[in-house]
Amino acid sequence: MKLRFAPSPTGFLHVGGARTAIFNLLHARRHGGTMLLRIEDTDVERSQKHHAEQIVSSLQWLGVEWDEGPIYQSDRLERYRQRAEELVDAGKAYRCYCTVEELDAERSSAEAAGKQWRYSGRCRNLTGDTADPHVIRFAVAPGAIDFHDLIRGDVHFEGDLIDDFVLLRSDGNPTYHLSVVVDDIDMAITHVARGDDHLSNTPKHVLLFRAFGAEVPSFAHLPLILGSDKKRLSKRTGATSAEEYREMGIVPEALFNFLTLLGWSPGENRELFTRDEATQWFDLSAVNKAPAVFDPEKLIWMNGQYLMRMTAEQIYPHLLPFLGDARPLDELRTIIDLHKMRARTLREIADQMSIYFIEDDAIDYDPEVVKKHLKGDDLGARLTALHETLASTEPFDVTTSEAALRKLAEEQGVSAAKLIHPLRLALTGKGASPPIFDVAVVLGKERSLRRLRRLIDRLPEL
Repeated sequence: MKLRFAPSPTGFLHVGGARTAIFNLLHARRHGGTMLLRIEDTDVERSQKHHAEQIVSSLQWLGVEWDEGPIYQSDRLERYRQRAEELVDAGKAYRCYCTVEELDAERSSAEAAGKQWRYSGRCRNLTGDTADPHVIRFAVAPGAIDFHDLIRGDVHFEGDLIDDFVLLRSDGNPTYHLSVVVDDIDMAITHVARGDDHLSNTPKHVLLFRAFGAEVPSFAHLPLILGSDKKRLSKRTGATSAEEYREMGIVPEALFNFLTLLGWSPGENRELFTRDEATQWFDLSAVNKAPAVFDPEKLIWMNGQYLMRMTAEQIYPHLLPFLGDARPLDELRTIIDLHKMRARTLREIADQMSIYFIEDDAIDYDPEVVKKHLKGDDLGARLTALHETLASTEPFDVTTSEAALRKLAEEQGVSAAKLIHPLRLALTGKGASPPIFDVAVVLGKERSLRRLRRLIDRLPEL
């Protein structure tokens, strides 16, 4: 068994393309097959080298591991021309000398008559000078075109309704139909899994496989991905590239898991699983026919679930790009463990971690927290006593510092919260954080005391 993922480098790797790559990979791995990466860059005007490089990079980040490639179609142009000529020689294709103007006139005439235009095939029996500008068209024969789709079941088309489609353009470049079939034959592809939007191309490809005397591969047309509004996925509803989700702070394991669930389910309401588990369970024949719905909020939730389960060592390499300054893992391990439970994205973790690396006098106090927790005529005295208590606390660890604060609160006849909330504001500037004694220990005694003193000194202006 051999499958392929064959993106066109006309843009970044879209989430729909990423899902197609994942489904191809999982089916190949499930059945002990191989996977090929092929870059379909024969569209000279729209294909860009940097997009091809970006697609390869995004697939690597996502964890899609191919066995062969990347193979670039632009390196195989002569092969496509050769095979097109073979079809002409065999009488299965022909040279068409119709000009663009002539075809446009035919199309306009049909539209004016309220008819759907189809190429008339008038060049089928012409013999022209091969030096004259021309395209090569496939001669479509009437009759049924049937194939079995692993997802949709038996599919039927009528050859009478299909144009004599172009195989080779006048500039010598192949169309998608020719290049993809020639490649699938040469590269021994047994299964073609691609988006549902390609279904109308498939009868043409079946005809070409048969014309070349090749075995027709098994097809699987993946359902559309819809936005949360149940309309075709758009930028507003999640049609961003895999790279953009990477920049949002989504870890690749979570995106892989999420995309695998778009149109497929392992059953038993299971939503979180490893790639190895998906490999054991996945099969293209189990993919739903109905469109899948892309829910960005669910992806964010799933990412948070992954962060909670990951170790600091696993998170660290993904987190580094969000930190600004490269810091060693040993310096960050405790901080990551503190914050991974409270964040849904890597970017949120990085934002929360910033409190440990900014200057003490650069902390901004949240005005809502100031208003809520900096109350009482005795506030200054309470916090000054807390400063003195923490200064004399040894060792300055979580257990000892918390015990010291609670003892002070009891002596002052107030709840521990009357000291904890102002302390949190002093150390972080915020009203929410990991357990504040853990934060204080990470900051260290001197910095914690400096930050608390700064808040005390600024009480009159707050």
